[in-house]
Amino acid sequence: MTVQTEDTVHQRPAVLVTLAMLVGIVLLTGGLIGLYHLLGVGMPYFGFLFLLYWAAILKQVPMDFLPTVLGGLAGILLGWVLIALPALAGPVGIAVAVVLLVTVLFCYVRGQGLVVINNAMMLFLTVATISELNVAGNVKTMAVSFIIAAAYMGVITLAMHAVAKRVKRAAI
Repeated sequence: MTVQTEDTVHQRPAVLVTLAMLVGIVLLTGGLIGLYHLLGVGMPYFGFLFLLYWAAILKQVPMDFLPTVLGGLAGILLGWVLIALPALAGPVGIAVAVVLLVTVLFCYVRGQGLVVINNAMMLFLTVATISELNVAGNVKTMAVSFIIAAAYMGVITLAMHAVAKRVKRAAI
């Protein structure tokens, strides 16, 4: 029996290609930081978490974009529901939060509602409910940071695909 290492499954890019990719990553990241600064939006790590998840882990698969955006936003919102709603609405808020959480977990385990109830939702729910981040007071900032990065990366990815198509057509 042979064991395949990651090197045998995935070819490493050449050194020059890696350096070019690194320059691109630095430029894209710098552009996003500049955009956050220009717009005065805090909590940029929610946007960077989106970039890490969708661009790096999911490899920018276009079909995964919308579920990642919807799931991530739903995770942030569910975090708010679980933390802030009980404080605002008392026992009714607790009941709503518990019923919603149980329903989401049921659907997640069964693999239902994957456009919204997915790994992105669970990831952003987990991060949003870190007590030091105060989702009750920062839910809007978390969501805006996330949306800016999603829009930024979505536009860049569309542009990259358009350029790749033109280059491919020109090569034919």
